[in-house]
Amino acid sequence: MSRKLEVAQHLSDAEYKILLETYANHNSSMGLEERKKYTLSHIVKVERNIEENCLNVYYENGEWWHYTPAGTWY
Repeated sequence: MSRKLEVAQHLSDAEYKILLETYANHNSSMGLEERKKYTLSHIVKVERNIEENCLNVYYENGEWWHYTPAGTWY
């Protein structure tokens, strides 16, 4: 995949797809005002979480979420 987010350059294409698809699901579950705090540009770090088979996605407001291959988050 070309043109990955800077904070996600280290992810494989499959992991990056999980990030984008789960992000889309997560974002669509929020109200308009809440979405403003959780744009792709607000992601500051993405870590692989091998133990839980997910990605830990950190936002600039200090919040972070587990993004799973099933397209869910917690």
